[in-house]
Amino acid sequence: MAIVAGGGPAGLMAAWQLAAHFEVHLFEKEKMVGQKFLLAGKGGLNITSHLTGEKLTEKYSPHGFMDAALNLFSPQQLREWLGQLGIPTYTGSSGKVFPEKGISPAQVLKAIVNSLQQRGVHIHTSHELTDFNGQMRFTFLNGNKRIEIHADYAVLALGGASWPVTGSDGKWTEMLNRYGIITLPFQPSNCGVNIGWPAQLMQFHEGKPLKNIVMQVQDVKSRGEALITGYGLEGYAVYPLVPEIRTVLNAGQPVVIRLDLKPANDREALLKRLGNATPGTRVYARCLNLDAAALALVKAFTSQKEFLDPVSFVSALKDLRLPVHSLRGLDEAISVVGGLGLESINADYSLRTFPRIYVAGEMTDWDAPTGGFLLQGCFSGGYYAANEIIRIKRQEMI
Repeated sequence: MAIVAGGGPAGLMAAWQLAAHFEVHLFEKEKMVGQKFLLAGKGGLNITSHLTGEKLTEKYSPHGFMDAALNLFSPQQLREWLGQLGIPTYTGSSGKVFPEKGISPAQVLKAIVNSLQQRGVHIHTSHELTDFNGQMRFTFLNGNKRIEIHADYAVLALGGASWPVTGSDGKWTEMLNRYGIITLPFQPSNCGVNIGWPAQLMQFHEGKPLKNIVMQVQDVKSRGEALITGYGLEGYAVYPLVPEIRTVLNAGQPVVIRLDLKPANDREALLKRLGNATPGTRVYARCLNLDAAALALVKAFTSQKEFLDPVSFVSALKDLRLPVHSLRGLDEAISVVGGLGLESINADYSLRTFPRIYVAGEMTDWDAPTGGFLLQGCFSGGYYAANEIIRIKRQEMI
């Protein structure tokens, strides 16, 4: 018998793959499986990417850790699998892959769960893993009732620590630490950044987008759109910078985002468009096609003299320095780093100290950007761990 602890994408995929060779029991501590999966799908379920090969694997860090899993169960294979479950997908203009229009995240989850049940997987909700031992006995808490299960193999897919409201609270680290298994503190990834905005900027421009911008931290650049929030900046132009921001903050160094509000134009072209017009807000808006939010942002981080000097204004427009105070918390982050340290894991995703227990998903210390890479990583990791168990079982039967 094989058990899977955790009913997110990694756990569901592991259970599905194992079911062809084992009696499988999947345990989920919440009242239903896939809660974080459903939350991630609000606004559109970006389930994977169109990328393949090195262009795909280079999106993941640390480099190399996810390669075998991604090559074994690629985005194309994920799409084919979903298609077999009755969930066709399409590729958007940005290369992101979604379920066909009209198919909700709840329908995708239902199709996966139905397929698991058809394959004989026993799903136990409201069962929290609280302990295990070297004899492969696992203890679950169901309300006030303790349940002990013996398994031949197990996959732990216990999740990270982002969006704890879905049950992804990272408390399982204490259980692993009891056995000397190394875990790292969880830190936010793919999240917003805290910037000390002037009150006047917030009064009029909170919630306004900054479109077609380029942002840079150290040598890392990102292009896209960001949203001005009450605490700082959020959005797809911000998220790729978070790993670098986190590294610098952890080193105790100050972090500055360099913002280019007009990346399609160089300084000379912008100054030429201003010509001899009297500098000021209205002239800048008209001649340089700037919206009120962009103008207010430049004004907030320049002196009056700099703002009214065309050369200084254009320099700020092309290279505005925004001091980052910190990252947003785990409760707001899309994903996390930290958790199970990779030095505790073998190449086949088994625990070094418990080689019949495998791990998958966000509980391990890897990172990836948004754009379907996080879900793909979880599905691939679950598939890979299950496949390694099947491979070992076949070897033992020879």
